[in-house]
Amino acid sequence: MVTIHHLERSRSDRIIWLCEELGIDYDITHHQRDPATMRASTTLWAVNPLGKSPAIEHQGQVVFESGAIIEYLLSTFGPTSLSPSPDAEGYIDYLQWLHAPEATMTLPILMPMICGTMGIESELLPLFADSETQTMYRYLNSELTQRDYIAGGDFTAADIMLSYTLMMAQALATSEPEKVFFEYPALTAYLSRLRARPAYQSASAKF
Repeated sequence: MVTIHHLERSRSDRIIWLCEELGIDYDITHHQRDPATMRASTTLWAVNPLGKSPAIEHQGQVVFESGAIIEYLLSTFGPTSLSPSPDAEGYIDYLQWLHAPEATMTLPILMPMICGTMGIESELLPLFADSETQTMYRYLNSELTQRDYIAGGDFTAADIMLSYTLMMAQALATSEPEKVFFEYPALTAYLSRLRARPAYQSASAKF
């Protein structure tokens, strides 16, 4: 049994979805955010010393960091089509997009919110963040015009990693989030395909 330590509005959404796609037994321990600081409660810190979600427990081990958890679960419960083999045509794209959402995409998406929360007034930072995000969106839209999923014709765990970041961008747009990707119809269609997956719908009821 896999225990998922889930924090509201966090990357642990990815892990619940992955477990649904894999069809494995799991349970969820819910943790709350401190309304004053929006940090995790002490119950989560007791599991993950960094106080971050997701974290999982499995066979006496604690694993944190969503990308690491995804790789751990895929290797533990695979082989699975969610993780293409190194000789597969889309393997490089799969590998890149398994890591790019956190390594490249997240910071510029979050930067305007962080600046606003901290009271940082800057003309350059929002411009830099917007330039970075639009560059990524244009590239993704171009790639997804040619294929249904980010690593090719088949859905993989890289789509789970990527989609959370894109959905986060929508969620941060407090005004008309559906228009975040208005100029990128392939991105919009991609997210609609992912949200229509039965496993995503089952998972989202538990987020």
